[in-house]
Amino acid sequence: MKKLIIIFALIFLHISGCKNDYPPSLWDPNFEAEPDPVITAIQPDSAFGGIGIITILGENFSADPRKNHVYFNGEKGEVLEASATQLKVRVPNLYGDDVVIKVRVEGALMFAEFAPYKLMRVWTEYSDFNEYDDAFAMAVDADENLYVSLAQDNKGKKKKIVKVTPDGTRYDYASTTVDKASGMRVGPGGDLFYVNILQAVFRVPAGGGQDQIYKVLTGGVFDLDFDANGNIFLAGNASKVFVLQPDKTAKIVAQYDKISFNAVRVFNNYVYLAGSYTGADTTQVQEGVWRNEILNAEGDLGPNELVFDWHSHFPQNNLLSMVIAEDGDIIIGSDTPDPLIAIHPDGRFEPVYPGVIEPPASSMVWGNGDYLYINRRSSEASKKRILRVNMLRKSAPYFGRQ
Repeated sequence: MKKLIIIFALIFLHISGCKNDYPPSLWDPNFEAEPDPVITAIQPDSAFGGIGIITILGENFSADPRKNHVYFNGEKGEVLEASATQLKVRVPNLYGDDVVIKVRVEGALMFAEFAPYKLMRVWTEYSDFNEYDDAFAMAVDADENLYVSLAQDNKGKKKKIVKVTPDGTRYDYASTTVDKASGMRVGPGGDLFYVNILQAVFRVPAGGGQDQIYKVLTGGVFDLDFDANGNIFLAGNASKVFVLQPDKTAKIVAQYDKISFNAVRVFNNYVYLAGSYTGADTTQVQEGVWRNEILNAEGDLGPNELVFDWHSHFPQNNLLSMVIAEDGDIIIGSDTPDPLIAIHPDGRFEPVYPGVIEPPASSMVWGNGDYLYINRRSSEASKKRILRVNMLRKSAPYFGRQ
């Protein structure tokens, strides 16, 4: 027993003689936290996810944008400008009716919180198109009805044009002679005109039904557009630009050197053409946008003018479609990661809604208001859809449907 007491006594003496090796305290008695941020309001009261810029009003923010951190359901936004009472923030690519916004200021202990906040999609999948629909060209009439060409498939679906009303209801509108339309426009009186790479121009009478051959040209055409005089300008793989006048008189009004065109648009008294060079001369512009001035009511055209050299800026990607905004921006549809590229009148270019829309933009048509319709003919069948995108601006006129 005495031995045990001695052993315990020795252990106690050893422990009590050891030095404490605790790390130094992290507490700084001189620390003074910054005032906690406060959110009093957010303007506007909703925004589009991925593109919207909001203003957060409140108190105790940092005037240094880098010291303010704003989160939307945990995803970080980009602080563009900052003062003690306001933060201007680009919202992340997020959607929902009950988003929670939190602000952290470096040096403060607590977050500011605001909820719920609404973030909307700038695009939606339109109607019930899916991977089983082989969709091609589209057109829109003056009442915002969308027309879509569907190709025949190996499961018995017939080649046809369907009509989608503004509420998204879809029904069969016309039977087509050829497999599909590569370009389509609504013309005067509500008739629907389309082409199919070949030499013929087809017309579907207002109200639908069976198509008819309207005119046979001397070269293949891929796309078409009307001017203010009722002329139809057409171009395709023949390196020629045709004009088809209201009395069905047709003539060649421009000649290019081995250019295969896939998009035609009339704007501000010019015919704009998108296409690619098919020859062997590497010094030629390989892919781009050109234009010709409309000289008179008969549709005669001026000299060829290069507007934008697509290939020099996007050598690995294809120019697939083209529309024009009322402010003169040319919107290119492509297979780039951000499939909409805006070419400004001064030659500058930039993606539209970066990080928001998935490629490709195979064909496009702008409606009567802010909506742009995109046929996303993805190589992944499950992603084939018709999209409706709010461009927050309007199109240049489509003269045929006016």
